[in-house]
Amino acid sequence: MKHILTILFTSLFAVSTFAQQEHFLSIEGQNELQQTYHTPEADILSLISARSEASLQDEYLRLYGLFIAYQVNERELFANTFHKDIDQFEVQFDVSDRQQLMLVTLLIQQSLLHWNSGSNTDGARSFYKAHRLFRRINAESYPNEYQKLQAIFNVFLSQIPVNYQFWASLFGLEGDLNKGLSEMKQYAQTNINNQEAQVLYSYCLLKFGNARKKETILLIQQSQNNASPILNFVLASLAVKNRMGQDGLDFMESIEAKQFDSFPLLQYQHARVKLNQLDTNSYNALQSFLSNYSGNSFKTDAMMRQAWYFHIQHDNQKRDSLIQIIHQQTKLPTTNDRQAAKEVAQLKSVPVDLLKARLLYDGGFYNGAHQLLSTIDPNELESFYLAEFFYRLAKIDVELNKHLEAIQSFDKVIELTQNDTRYIGPYAAIEAAKIMLSQNNMHRCRFYLEQASQLNTGEYAIDIKRKITAFNSKIDSAQ
Repeated sequence: MKHILTILFTSLFAVSTFAQQEHFLSIEGQNELQQTYHTPEADILSLISARSEASLQDEYLRLYGLFIAYQVNERELFANTFHKDIDQFEVQFDVSDRQQLMLVTLLIQQSLLHWNSGSNTDGARSFYKAHRLFRRINAESYPNEYQKLQAIFNVFLSQIPVNYQFWASLFGLEGDLNKGLSEMKQYAQTNINNQEAQVLYSYCLLKFGNARKKETILLIQQSQNNASPILNFVLASLAVKNRMGQDGLDFMESIEAKQFDSFPLLQYQHARVKLNQLDTNSYNALQSFLSNYSGNSFKTDAMMRQAWYFHIQHDNQKRDSLIQIIHQQTKLPTTNDRQAAKEVAQLKSVPVDLLKARLLYDGGFYNGAHQLLSTIDPNELESFYLAEFFYRLAKIDVELNKHLEAIQSFDKVIELTQNDTRYIGPYAAIEAAKIMLSQNNMHRCRFYLEQASQLNTGEYAIDIKRKITAFNSKIDSAQ
């Protein structure tokens, strides 16, 4: 999650040319930032060379460019130069609302660089400083920029764990997710042809919203012929999240080949879609990403998926070799990587057809996944995999509108995971609550949410608690 959060800020201040008369950047500055989106590493020498005579806009764009360039391959040179030169930016120019808005953006970017490298305290310090400066800025000076930053703070600060929200509020650190998402959506709709607006909105839907397949397809259609590699990466991530199957693969294969070269994380998403179709070429696609990408984000996850591929092919020697390599990984910057490092330990005993069904479900091929599960005799499964079997069967039944069957399977998962720390227990209860809510059965809905709270003792506990809290608030407001 830390890596993909950074995608949001690659476009914070590319201002719409029709939003207001006074632009945050000059026309030349806007064009330069747009070009940076498309070719992040086009002029490395200019990025790493500070100029004492540079204007405020020039130095802002250079630092912004360093941040974007870092996202391509996570080169430490770019991060280290950014950290060194942002201090100079703060004192080099006269203080004004324009300079302060630029500094706030750069400080947020700095916090994300720190978090991506595991420097959580430094990241929190930069983020708090950004928020403190932001609260002093006149909202009327550059309203578009101010409103965008306000939306971002609303969204990000809404993610503070419930247990800490009161204490955070004492320091003015309060967010409103619904308000922030609404502001971002409005901005995107107002600036329909502005790439910055689409990146911002698409990213928020990816990480904090509930974008469905229909909305994702609309965003993809709107971006045709003008999308940067960064925007396409966010849209590809949405396609994977929404299990778009062949539609997702068609979109990714319509992207120009040079974008995959300039932004290797696109190769990662492309390979995931291929594997979700059980494509025999998926291993090569994953290997292409691993060979071309010098960063750490999603690398362990990609290796786990290669191990999955060999497990499905019954090539145990290559599978075990990859498992050993994964165990040696020390840099796990994303949630995907940390989960992969943990999950791969059980791979040798995972029933092959259960893994295939999981991949087909993730790809949106629900009938194929259901057919595979129907070939498995639950009585022959170890108790550890029995809960997963019913969980995946229930999820598939939900997509096939078999809600009664889904509830029955979710109930079995809840029963089997009373002493299990995996996420599937509380997730099963939350999914059952959703079905009950759709049937207006509030009593059973709350019952399942209580079950989810009781089972929430392990994986993703903070995120799951946030989901449960939001769900309960939704029910309270509906009654």
